[in-house]
Amino acid sequence: MHRKKETGETTVIRVQDLNKLKESSLKLKDIEKALEEKKAEILEIKERYLRTAAEFDNYKKRTEREKRDIFKFGTETLVLQLLPFDDIFEAVVKQMENNPSPESVHKGLEMLKKEFTKLLDGIGVKRIETEGKPFNHEFHEAAETVETEDYEEGAIIEEVRSGYSFHDKILRPALVKVAKKPAAEAADKNENPVPGKD
Repeated sequence: MHRKKETGETTVIRVQDLNKLKESSLKLKDIEKALEEKKAEILEIKERYLRTAAEFDNYKKRTEREKRDIFKFGTETLVLQLLPFDDIFEAVVKQMENNPSPESVHKGLEMLKKEFTKLLDGIGVKRIETEGKPFNHEFHEAAETVETEDYEEGAIIEEVRSGYSFHDKILRPALVKVAKKPAAEAADKNENPVPGKD
């Protein structure tokens, strides 16, 4: 026990109280240290967040710029692929002026068709095969069915409008005429489904 004189009064400080005070002081220092560490962590997280937000903003701007460039230069590539058509049109017009024959017009149109098919093929557009192929609802749309004995039932006998796919995605199904057996033949099959049996 320690005694202290103060203006005539005696204050008694017990060793236990002093030890508790020291423990409390140490705990307070630990808490202050932990608080400082947490503040530092929060500051670091805040800085990381601000960096990430800035990087994301830059990424968005860069992506937008790249999209614009892709569209711009993709269009430029398409324009370059279209230029031969202008050359062919010009040559056909000159040919028709010098020699206005149906053969020159026909030849010019064939050249245009060939060049256009090459252009479509170059950008991934393919024509859907039709005539003689079996009808497939994924690639074909039936304009009508035609009774005939010349084709198997369900076979495509004529293309009404071309169909196209773009990198394996159907842009437009082919519009076709599909073969079916004549009604009399179909009725015979229904009456006698198994040959040789009554």
